[in-house]
Amino acid sequence: MTINSWALAALGSLLLLAGNAQAAISGQIHARLIIIAGCEVTNAATRTPESPVEDFGLLDFGEHGPTWNAPLRANVSGSGSGRLKVACNPSVTGFTVTINGGLNGDGGTRRLSNGRQTIAYRLFLDASGSDSYSIGQQRNFAVTSGAQIPIPVFGSVVANTRALPAGVYTDTLTVTLDW
Repeated sequence: MTINSWALAALGSLLLLAGNAQAAISGQIHARLIIIAGCEVTNAATRTPESPVEDFGLLDFGEHGPTWNAPLRANVSGSGSGRLKVACNPSVTGFTVTINGGLNGDGGTRRLSNGRQTIAYRLFLDASGSDSYSIGQQRNFAVTSGAQIPIPVFGSVVANTRALPAGVYTDTLTVTLDW
């Protein structure tokens, strides 16, 4: 028998056995999740494409006549009944909140505008108006647990005895959170 004949006979025998043989192979799947040190901001509103998380809420001073004798007060609320809140993982021990002067501000005062006329307003951390958010000033918040930390934002427009033109007065503020 030649080497070629022997090889063909061996191959034929293996093919016959292969029909009855079963093969097993095993391998591994690697699973992974990476959680970065960070915080999540919510306003307790339902997220929709029209209302992304970057929409931190509305500071609504309401509807009034051309004058008012007492300060107008408002607090930030979300699309629902929510408030601005931050939740951080345990590796974050604190964060800062900075609020700019708004689109209509003059560097020293935040202003609501109807396009021609402006009305000054201020922001505070408390409803009584004793602790203000100065323009561009960082405010520190401590993270003590995994709980959500409320970020209070209250606004006030001073009393106005001079008749103002009718219109919708608006401003847009940029809130920056750093951790």
